[in-house]
Amino acid sequence: MRILVTSIVDLRKTAHNRLHQFIKHLRRNHEITVLSINDWWKAGETDVQLYAQGLEGILKGVNIRHFTERRISPVYQEAISIATLGRILKEIHYADFDVHLNYSSLLSGYSVAKRMDAAGIRSVYDVADDLPAMVRSSPQMPAIAKPIAGRLGERAFKKNVAIARQITVISESLAHSLRLPPSKTAIVPNGVDIELFVGRSSPQLREKLGLERSFVLGYVGVLREWVDLEPVFAAVQGLDETKCAAKVLVVGEEGGLDKNKTLAQRYGLADQVIFTGTVPYVQVPEYVSCMDICLLPFKKDAVSENAVPLKLFEYMACEKPVISTPLAGVRQAVGDRVVYASDASELGHKVMELCEKQDLRTEMGLQGRRFIEENYSWVKACTRLEEILSEAAKGERG
Repeated sequence: MRILVTSIVDLRKTAHNRLHQFIKHLRRNHEITVLSINDWWKAGETDVQLYAQGLEGILKGVNIRHFTERRISPVYQEAISIATLGRILKEIHYADFDVHLNYSSLLSGYSVAKRMDAAGIRSVYDVADDLPAMVRSSPQMPAIAKPIAGRLGERAFKKNVAIARQITVISESLAHSLRLPPSKTAIVPNGVDIELFVGRSSPQLREKLGLERSFVLGYVGVLREWVDLEPVFAAVQGLDETKCAAKVLVVGEEGGLDKNKTLAQRYGLADQVIFTGTVPYVQVPEYVSCMDICLLPFKKDAVSENAVPLKLFEYMACEKPVISTPLAGVRQAVGDRVVYASDASELGHKVMELCEKQDLRTEMGLQGRRFIEENYSWVKACTRLEEILSEAAKGERG
């Protein structure tokens, strides 16, 4: 198949995500062209080259075009995509494609889907987040414009849902929250590379990071607006160091590194919190292996409530116990295989319990690994998406 992808993320400048895995799988047997946002601004927050290091093969042979090369906000890039995409679509001969994969786009995705539909080419809408909520909370959006943008985002989302031949979504909880039509909605969950993410011994890295005699709480990922490390710092501040000499390892920087460094200092934890910045994705399993407990410290809001972060499965695949904010998406995905904490006090109690019970940590890790192997490999998820795209491509042309 010739597959045209519209994407709300820039694959060359974004942390490893769901679409990277889709492309990795699909490019083996299909011709892929991607039209995406230009995330030029991320270079000011992190070393975007580290995102791609070791993953260059994923995008090999994939034709990637930006909506615009102008250095403007991604919000405005979406807004003007209706005008810019017409020329690009003509240049790539869009009518020669077999199917359109709309990856979490709003205005741009709909603009392309409408043109493709007119040419008799079907679209599959992949929904990985609560997109209208993300528009309303985006730091790229001026506060005064957020209410209007939220309503426009809601309208664009509904139009994408209506025009799509099939909708794929990460979880039932997100599908229910967004009121997606069951008749054309399929669950294609997030997953994990179970060969890359394997528990391992990392004594040299622990020593390099100054963690060799510490009980390590860890977080991996971007530090965007939905991540809240303050309860973690408050919990660590309140621990009895004679019983649990804890340190916090934060791997990632995009969005709020300086803010969180200042926060750690305010809690008197400058020597107990290690910020590594961005590391290449292929090295993440080694950093996860330095952790005794892995954390999902998300704010409870519309964006995070139904999220099922990739890091959840990656932690579990590395045989690590996980403490998460109680989110509907996480509960539905893994149930009681992780521990939940609603605030700093509860988090502190859960950390102490796991710190004192090594057997419990080991058992949670082993059970988590088995569960991930059986339910959340990327191979299964990507194969299912490929089947759905193939079915859509076989639809009758207008």
